[in-house]
Amino acid sequence: MKMFSVILAVITVCSQSCFSEVTSVDPPDNVTLSDLGLLGQLVIRWSPPATLHNLTDCSVRYQLEYFSTYKKEWRGYRTPRTSFRAQFDLERDVRVRLRTMLRGSCTNGVERTSPPRELLWPPHLTGVENSRVRNFTCVFHRKEYMECTWERGAEEPRHTQRFLYYWHSGMEAVAECPEYIASQGTHTGCLFPRHSVEEFTDFNVCVNGTSAQGPLRAVYVSLQVQNHVKPGPVEALSLEETQQGGELLLGWSPPTGLVPAHCLEYEVTSEHTDQDGKEWGMVNITEETSLVFPAEQRSCARVRSRVHEYCSDSSFWSNWSRRICVPDEAPEKPSPAMDIALICVLVASAVALLSLCVSVWLFGKTWQKKREQKTQHYSLFWEDLHPKPAVSC
Repeated sequence: MKMFSVILAVITVCSQSCFSEVTSVDPPDNVTLSDLGLLGQLVIRWSPPATLHNLTDCSVRYQLEYFSTYKKEWRGYRTPRTSFRAQFDLERDVRVRLRTMLRGSCTNGVERTSPPRELLWPPHLTGVENSRVRNFTCVFHRKEYMECTWERGAEEPRHTQRFLYYWHSGMEAVAECPEYIASQGTHTGCLFPRHSVEEFTDFNVCVNGTSAQGPLRAVYVSLQVQNHVKPGPVEALSLEETQQGGELLLGWSPPTGLVPAHCLEYEVTSEHTDQDGKEWGMVNITEETSLVFPAEQRSCARVRSRVHEYCSDSSFWSNWSRRICVPDEAPEKPSPAMDIALICVLVASAVALLSLCVSVWLFGKTWQKKREQKTQHYSLFWEDLHPKPAVSC
């Protein structure tokens, strides 16, 4: 009995000595931020807290949270590693929270979490103030090529030039714009052929520039290309009465391009005039390529398309198709005012032409008369210098 009491006391002391050190956990140490030079790809590194260096009977994980300025929300990850790589906006503060998480026999199976270590790295902004380009926009036309455009900065100096650089996960290094769009010698956009564009990954862009006053303020953008698709317009459009009668069938084909047909949705607007002359309209959203209307005295419709939410988070609407009507729209007759205006233009043109002809005729007559007078004077002058010899009988 005495021996049992001694063993129990030893176990109790050992338990207290083992678990007393892990009732609280420290946050990670030596947190650093590194720029990979890939237009916003940053790496956060840290080391375990010094209090865990000799710990062997517990697993250690880390909870990292960072504020995404693109999503405007905090995003969190848990990892056993001591580094993390993510995309950040280089024009905004980098805000990070780090915690240490401990679980195992050293905590008696309870997960211990450290208080957060909060860090903030301000952006390194350079260049002429207020020279940052405005209204930067990218459109992925028909998934065949992407066009990015921008406008001058609010206080951009004169005689500047802009340059665009880009990178995505399929590239080894940053590259310059494949084909610039220019206006009066200044770059105002960039065209990306299909092979240079990568979907479902961060597509990072930087637009900087030079001027006589020094470098211009750079703009950094990270976008998901699949969210910037603009399909082509719907062209094959038909509107005809159904065989049953009393209804009209509007049909169309998917637009040309590389956008998969199953990723498209359509907006159809229609205007109708009934037998009494009352007008009414409808707006329909559908993934089908046909729509049935009630037959009226007159009906007109047009269609446009975009990529629906199952294939992307957002999309641009295509341009509207041509307007189709039943019965067909008659050519618009010119108004009497347009007829009068046309007659006035024709009369004015005839008067101007007649005046020009008269002016040319008068000029020709005047020039000919002067030439004859000059010739007569020249002949008299020649006779004075060279008199004719007397003729003998």
